[in-house]
Amino acid sequence: MGQLTADLITRLREDSSPEVRRETVTLLADEFNKPNLTPTEQRLAEAIFRMMVRDTDVAVRLALAEGLKDNPAVPSELAMTLAHDVAEVATPMLLYSVVFTDAELIEIAHSRPDAWQQALAGRETISVPVSDALVEAGSESAVKILVHNPGAELSDVTSNKVIDRFPDSEAVMTGLIGRPHFPAKLAERLINAVSDTIRRRMAGIGGLSPAITEQLVAHGQAVVAMEIKRSEDRQIHLERLVRRLDVKGRLTAHMMLRSLCTGHLTFFEMAAARRAGIEADNAHALVANGDKKGAAALCQAAKLPRNVADVLASAAEIHTSIDDPDSPEGRALFQAQLIECCRPRYPDLIAGESETLIAKLAPFLSGD
Repeated sequence: MGQLTADLITRLREDSSPEVRRETVTLLADEFNKPNLTPTEQRLAEAIFRMMVRDTDVAVRLALAEGLKDNPAVPSELAMTLAHDVAEVATPMLLYSVVFTDAELIEIAHSRPDAWQQALAGRETISVPVSDALVEAGSESAVKILVHNPGAELSDVTSNKVIDRFPDSEAVMTGLIGRPHFPAKLAERLINAVSDTIRRRMAGIGGLSPAITEQLVAHGQAVVAMEIKRSEDRQIHLERLVRRLDVKGRLTAHMMLRSLCTGHLTFFEMAAARRAGIEADNAHALVANGDKKGAAALCQAAKLPRNVADVLASAAEIHTSIDDPDSPEGRALFQAQLIECCRPRYPDLIAGESETLIAKLAPFLSGD
């Protein structure tokens, strides 16, 4: 490399046009990226790079960034100088270079505008602290790229911040719920935070996690209960919801169990009817007034275990005894009474906590 470097320096002295400077940077970067450089050669190349990084021609600095973006031996201060350059120069370094520390990336996230943030958000891997900094300081465009990036790690705290900052951004919210390990405990908060329009768009997305799907169902039923007064309209809306979920392969036993234990009994009956291949009215008649034999027959036809049938019989009886079972108050009362009704069989249930009952029954379900 020594002779090549000397030749390049001589060429620069004879012709310092931008074209020659760009070619020189490219050739020198190619040599710098090769293994087995001597310490002397490496220092010489770095000295030339430090001069080129101040070149007045953006194209020269861009050629330098492109040439060094994949080299893990680039000095940190040189990489940071390029990262703070104009967006065109900074982008390849921020997207690909592995020499940056988390602290340096966090500093860039907080100090540089949208284009730099977008480049950061597109990195192959992003740690939790860097993701958190991008969510705190980043633009909507940058956070959209971040939540769609499978290589970005997002903690529960960071996901909460995304919901706080961008509840009205369809692109950000749909990217967040589509993440493979989106935490179930945030699903309800996310669904309650976003607008009706975004919820409707979410309902059409394939491959959602069970937690999100269940919360969409629960919210949809709550809206139906509050906004649709005529029983026939409510019936039609729920039937359409059940049909859509079944067609998309989301009408799972786990979802049905959750709807049962949280007081969405009409949805459960319609879902069981769909799985059993019978009319919804017939499913309702089977479980009316807590009929244990009817509940067992419906669950058997819907491929649900006997444990669920026992809970269904109790749930139907409790549901009938509550004046307004589909109101928030009625549903809370239903859950409290169902827990107490099931306590003899499951003594360690927590009062009013339907999740504890769901946890007891879930192991008996099939894998769908």
